[in-house]
Amino acid sequence: MFHYPKAALRVGPRALVTYLFMIKKWAKHPERYPLELKSSKIRVLFKKISDALQVDLHCFGLENIPTDENFYIVSNHLSGFDTFPFLSLVNGPLTLVGKMEIMKMPFVGPTMKAIEVEPIQREDLRQTFKAMQAVEEDLKKGETSWLIFPEGTRIRDQMLPVAPFHHGTFRPAMRAGVAILPAALFGTFRVLRTRPQFKRYPVLITFLKPIRVAQYEHLTTAEMAALTRELIQKEITYHLRPLDHEIMKKNREKKYRFDLIITH
Repeated sequence: MFHYPKAALRVGPRALVTYLFMIKKWAKHPERYPLELKSSKIRVLFKKISDALQVDLHCFGLENIPTDENFYIVSNHLSGFDTFPFLSLVNGPLTLVGKMEIMKMPFVGPTMKAIEVEPIQREDLRQTFKAMQAVEEDLKKGETSWLIFPEGTRIRDQMLPVAPFHHGTFRPAMRAGVAILPAALFGTFRVLRTRPQFKRYPVLITFLKPIRVAQYEHLTTAEMAALTRELIQKEITYHLRPLDHEIMKKNREKKYRFDLIITH
């Protein structure tokens, strides 16, 4: 029950200072400050917040992250914590496509504005189309990498399979001709629960091999969506979920059940 108060005491002062003296001015005039600078500062802050929340990040495939070009990360979506591993791990300028609602949230909204998140209103197809066009144009500049969750919504029950990917979310990257980096994520569903159950929270992430233009130039967006979803599902099923089970069983054998149902 003291999970969040302890985290607030540990990282609250730093987060407040960063927010008041950096994030607020970045959010007001994001175009005045280079995204690489903002990403580096947010990366440090998000690492501190993750540590304060007692998250143990288990990373695989970091060598698959391109270092000399921008790219397009596609990942499964489990919780509101999903952006933290990516914004904590990926070097260089990185932003994402996010729901319009998050832009109105205290602290979170200004932070997302600061790092130039492209908001989408899922019910508004015209607005979504314009947003994805903006992402495409930015990718063509070759300076910024992007993150998106193609499922379009969180899959709260970790035992369910990855939901079908919206194939339109692949259009910006395929038209811009950038590498598509599939990422498999597991464990984030435990971190922000109303009643925390555990002392440590393993979060597992695998960056799979990037899919480059030569590999997808003859594929449709629907075929690309199906391919990346299958790759991510296999990684979760055969690597991340069994490993998570072993870690959790070792840490809290009496309380942990592999088929634990997550409800909010």
